[in-house]
Amino acid sequence: MSADFLNTIESDLKVSLFTDDDLKLVFRDKQPSAIYNSLTYHLKKKNLERYKRGLYSFSKKKNGNFDFSKFKLANKLVLHSFISFESALSHHGLIPEAVYEVTSACLTKNKVFENSLGRFSFSYSPVEPFYLGVEKDEVTNAKIANPIRALFDLIYLRRKLYNRVEDLEGDFRIDLEELKKVLDHFESKEILNLGELYKKKTTRNLAMILVRDLK
Repeated sequence: MSADFLNTIESDLKVSLFTDDDLKLVFRDKQPSAIYNSLTYHLKKKNLERYKRGLYSFSKKKNGNFDFSKFKLANKLVLHSFISFESALSHHGLIPEAVYEVTSACLTKNKVFENSLGRFSFSYSPVEPFYLGVEKDEVTNAKIANPIRALFDLIYLRRKLYNRVEDLEGDFRIDLEELKKVLDHFESKEILNLGELYKKKTTRNLAMILVRDLK
């Protein structure tokens, strides 16, 4: 089966990232041991990449790039997750671009994955509904928090109380002018309500200073 294994995956799945369950579906007339042997063979030959147990892709294309984004991979590493914290803030242009770790919010306990594409961290966010303020990005094809949700997630994670927006600028190098432009798209009530959803003084305080100083 190894000879046409890759061609069958590419023609039948038509996805960039695939799982063990996808392989079982495509090769449902094959024994699990035969699927495993072919998978192991192509991983050793570096025709395929493994990012965690049970998640794979084809290796780099001829131009040296993968045909999916790191953000999309992060969404797949933990299914109930989305890009947030520093990665989302950098993506939206609120902090400098040099974010070397892909950071995501998740529904469960914190996790970290390291693979050939880098380090991917997942931290719990308590907001309900979980995907509040999250959108699918057209460029990366990934679920990404809007700038305000990402900022509140970050403050919740850091557990630091802020009393002035200038302190945000000092700690995270947040561009306050850009942040003010973002806040113009939100009602003060929306910001204050978001701060309450975390049930923490740190996020309530963040909401208060954003409304007080930048609205």
